[in-house]
Amino acid sequence: MKRTFLLALALAGIALFGEPAEAGTIVQFKVSGLQFDVELYDADAPVTVANFLSYVEARTYDGTFFHRSTTYNPAEVQIVQGGGFGLNGSNIYGVTANPAIPLEVTAQFSNLRGTIAMARLAAPDTATSQWFFNVQDNPALDPGPGNDGYAVFGHVLGDGLQVIDAIAGLQAYDLNQAITGQPTGPFGEVPLIGGNSLVMVDSVAVVPEPSAIALALLGVCGVAACRRRTAGGQRCSARHVVGS
Repeated sequence: MKRTFLLALALAGIALFGEPAEAGTIVQFKVSGLQFDVELYDADAPVTVANFLSYVEARTYDGTFFHRSTTYNPAEVQIVQGGGFGLNGSNIYGVTANPAIPLEVTAQFSNLRGTIAMARLAAPDTATSQWFFNVQDNPALDPGPGNDGYAVFGHVLGDGLQVIDAIAGLQAYDLNQAITGQPTGPFGEVPLIGGNSLVMVDSVAVVPEPSAIALALLGVCGVAACRRRTAGGQRCSARHVVGS
């Protein structure tokens, strides 16, 4: 009886609200004690998203750090970058990269503030594990004459931009000599918390999708709330029903 009731609720939810809008995979970043969510563009950048998720599922990004911030130079693009290096105790290591993927740029997605894109070498088809967040609109990173562009594959959700802005607001240091013993290298723009702590990526994980029954229950709750608003003289809309 209980199972039949739950199934009826699920079917009622589908009948009330129709097919759910297509949405991308949600991943959650936990960064130095803070967290934010990113929605990926599964349908529009399938190769890039699949590559990124392969690292996520292997837990490759856990224990890595943001190794580059360009926000100290207002004349340049404004990004914060990670996915390439990790910290094991006091030892810094390079992430083991999978084979490079083809550049997947899409006309409808620009390097706008709050988007995530794949980092690469000068050649177009060289992206592996590294990614960056656009701190501001960076049209110079979009494809154009003489410019292959950088593949955007998701965007930060909600107030997650506050975390990105906080990282971008940190001072960047040249740590090449201290880390590699060489005056040049990949650690010339490392953002540090308080001048001495790396911005750690504690974990990146896929956020599980709610079940059909859970969505139906949320829908029923939305209808009940809508009815209460209507009874109180308020106008009821689809926005009220979905609880947004």
